[in-house]
Amino acid sequence: MARSAPNPSATVLAFVPPVSPSAMSPAMSTTQPDIAAAPTSAARKGQLVARLRDVFEDVSGEDLSQTDAAAAFVELGIDSLTLTQVALQVKKEFGVPVTFRQLMESLYSIDLLAAHLDAQLPPEPMAQIQAPAAAIDQPQGAGLEPAAPSAAAMPALFATSQASLQALLKPPLATDAPATALQQLIQQQMQLMAQQLALLSSTPFMAAQAAAAPPTAAGPSSPDRAATSSPTTATAPEAAATTGSPESASIPTHAAPAPSTPAAASPDDAATQRYDVQKAFGAIARIHTQASALTERQRARLAAFMRRYVERTGKSRAYTAQHRGHLADPRVVNGFRPMIKDIVYQVVIARSKGAYLWDLDGNQYVDVLNGFGMSLFGWQPDFVLDAVRQQLDAGYDIGPQHPLAGPVAELVCELTGFDRAGLCNTGSEAVMAAVRMARTVTGRSTVVLFTGSYHGTFDEVLVRSGKQHKGIPAAPGIMRGMFGDVRVLDYGTPESLEFIRANANDLAAVLVEPVQSRRPEWRPVDFLKEVRGITAASGTCLIFDEVITGFRAALGGAQELFGIRADLATYGKVIGGGMPIGVVAGKREFMDALDGGAWQFDDDSIPSVGVTYFAGTFVRHPLALAAAHASLLHLKTAGPPLQHQLNASTTALAEELSAFCREQGAPLEIRHFASLWRVAWLEDHPLQDLLFAMMRSRGVHILDNFPCFLTTAHSEADIRLVATAFKDSVRELQESEFLPRHKSPVSVVFDAARPPVPGARLGKDASGKPAWFVPNPAEPGRFLKVGA
Repeated sequence: MARSAPNPSATVLAFVPPVSPSAMSPAMSTTQPDIAAAPTSAARKGQLVARLRDVFEDVSGEDLSQTDAAAAFVELGIDSLTLTQVALQVKKEFGVPVTFRQLMESLYSIDLLAAHLDAQLPPEPMAQIQAPAAAIDQPQGAGLEPAAPSAAAMPALFATSQASLQALLKPPLATDAPATALQQLIQQQMQLMAQQLALLSSTPFMAAQAAAAPPTAAGPSSPDRAATSSPTTATAPEAAATTGSPESASIPTHAAPAPSTPAAASPDDAATQRYDVQKAFGAIARIHTQASALTERQRARLAAFMRRYVERTGKSRAYTAQHRGHLADPRVVNGFRPMIKDIVYQVVIARSKGAYLWDLDGNQYVDVLNGFGMSLFGWQPDFVLDAVRQQLDAGYDIGPQHPLAGPVAELVCELTGFDRAGLCNTGSEAVMAAVRMARTVTGRSTVVLFTGSYHGTFDEVLVRSGKQHKGIPAAPGIMRGMFGDVRVLDYGTPESLEFIRANANDLAAVLVEPVQSRRPEWRPVDFLKEVRGITAASGTCLIFDEVITGFRAALGGAQELFGIRADLATYGKVIGGGMPIGVVAGKREFMDALDGGAWQFDDDSIPSVGVTYFAGTFVRHPLALAAAHASLLHLKTAGPPLQHQLNASTTALAEELSAFCREQGAPLEIRHFASLWRVAWLEDHPLQDLLFAMMRSRGVHILDNFPCFLTTAHSEADIRLVATAFKDSVRELQESEFLPRHKSPVSVVFDAARPPVPGARLGKDASGKPAWFVPNPAEPGRFLKVGA
């Protein structure tokens, strides 16, 4: 038990040897007082509920003080990622192992989890025993602290162990020789163990020790020694005695204070408008382990579809089963539900060209996933293939400077309007470098991010918003200490604008995904313009993450469309033409932090700017540079009409499919920006995600709930196939009763480009939905919702 449990009590009890009756002093009688067993108290259960609320709040960042402890986690919006972290935190806090599966199936509420902990934790302290306080002779050795008092006042459960420890605490004989360092160390360890036993029995050890100790010091003891022999953990029982709450010592923790009553939410906290950031990290596997009840019709239709799907993609299914044991891949389990587990696997693609993919079974698909947005020209466009083949023949040596590095950076600057550009491998690396440069140049540390944004896979941006906008980990394995200098705000709200304005002089950077790939309809341009003004005045670096929007929405990305110039911007995906690449570009004052700035040959100039670290083995990979150079030249030659046409085709497709859903009374719509589009669910139904499998069965390559993209390789016939597959799949879902058929339109698309009144600002209402706001004349700095 001492191996697995972080509970200190387990370790202490493992080291206490049994003591025979003959070894005990008269004061250590083996006679057990007659004590009635105390039942588990409701008070401890209540404390456990309160402490579990704190755990869930710390992990999720949500205020759960007003929620029903009996409500299922799924009802509270707590996802599988949060439950994974909670399972780890519960074991750390209480020393009781709890699995993710238990939290999903049997311990699915705070109330049930508290009851489980109550049953697993040691019994509560029993009533104090009224027995004669028989003093134990304490031989005093030079330099030794007085031994701990008798355990007669402890519950019987710990009396024998405490008495054994007292015997160990006694020095062998009183002598004039000073104690050795080893003896002192052993004595201190024994006293610490005695204190821990006292914690378990709710006996205030330090108070009892003080009462039993003689009025004068026993033997010489320096102030340093005295401080050493009084560990800070002794404050826990003292606090319990002060509050008069014996239960506060009955829940084992690691030097944690007694649980406090959660503070009531302030009116400001209650009014905080939050976007569901738990859905912001799309690469995280979403695993559902609870089955839903189905009607006979639903079961029959589901079984028929699954047979059809497996027959079509059998080789992909066999491939997945063959390699599951050694290939760890979150994508192959994403969307898992017990009732559809037989079709939870990715279609395995054997080859690709243009807009098409072919799987292991030979099925052809029109691809709308398109590499999560990295494909703008379709797969293997001839101009990229030719450049890569030429480079393959020339070699792909790593380390030396490559002749295409300069031209690629020059083209990036030409098309974006920035001064300088640096190259790396991925968009994540580019964002990491941009944040590092911002801190280097400004000399500040705090960075503002926004809920709903995605900035890659390094720890500091895998973050959620906690209390007072402080960052908390968005995934297990990320240290909470990572986010001391990160603040996570709601995107596009007046409150966030006020926070930035109030703290601008302390901010190193504001990092923005100008159009969030998970909310493409949300485009708070006025908000971004005000942020630009504030950051420019305060010397804060404004960073636009344009890994998706860059070169896709326009040659100049969202900055060009919105008329906003950032200090730094990050790019990737499209530039690589199918090869991995990342780019950070920006103003000279920030970019110079990579290499010290400009200097010349044949004069006395030197790099004059302080530099930060930025490097990588595969930075400027020759094959990636060849593909990027060809892609950038193609973009330059084609000009803005390329994006204009793609954007128009995407808008037409999105409007057609959304109109169809309204006519069908289906609770979904298509939201889009530029050539990005995605399915948006207006209601939650357990098997609604079968839409994507049904589209795959009809020849459209799409991943569940991921953004989709059109490319220049898509013909009008390809777009028609996509539209038909979508409509037929929605009809099948409704006919199978997996989706309802409402009589009236479910939703009207919010038009962020048309304010209802002059001067209205974009914001979010209390439910997190887009809304228009105007200044409140009665309360300067506050806003009123239009139409409320």
